[in-house]
Amino acid sequence: MRLFVRHPAWTTCKKHTPLRTSIDVSAFASVMFALLFLMLIANTQPIHRGYSPADIPMTANSTLQPSALREDALEVAIARDGAVYFRNHRILLTDLSDALREATHNSADKTVYIRADARAKYADVKAVLAQIRQSGLQDITFLTRHPTAASTP
Repeated sequence: MRLFVRHPAWTTCKKHTPLRTSIDVSAFASVMFALLFLMLIANTQPIHRGYSPADIPMTANSTLQPSALREDALEVAIARDGAVYFRNHRILLTDLSDALREATHNSADKTVYIRADARAKYADVKAVLAQIRQSGLQDITFLTRHPTAASTP
């Protein structure tokens, strides 16, 4: 004699559900697309004015150069690997003298500010100085960092 038509809920005899054999990657894919989008947007932004590819050296007797912070300042940066940047845009060394001549055509300030990396090769700095002199500019200032101002970016 049978009392139950179906097994009660408290019994262990239940139907077996099929195992799920796939992995849901929708959350992973959405995070990857968000990161990809953020990286693409970050690369299209212009370089900030305060950014410098050179790690400039510290000197104890440096003086402030407020005119070097102007937007139209003639700033040449020399990176550790010898790359040359004019106004935060990479430029070929052979094109530097022409770019300086063109930039000083309508400018009153004819001082070139060199931001050379502390570990840059002397030959790279010497080649940049030769290109600056070839452009006809004589006022050259090397930018350094004061030890007390080293903590500020």
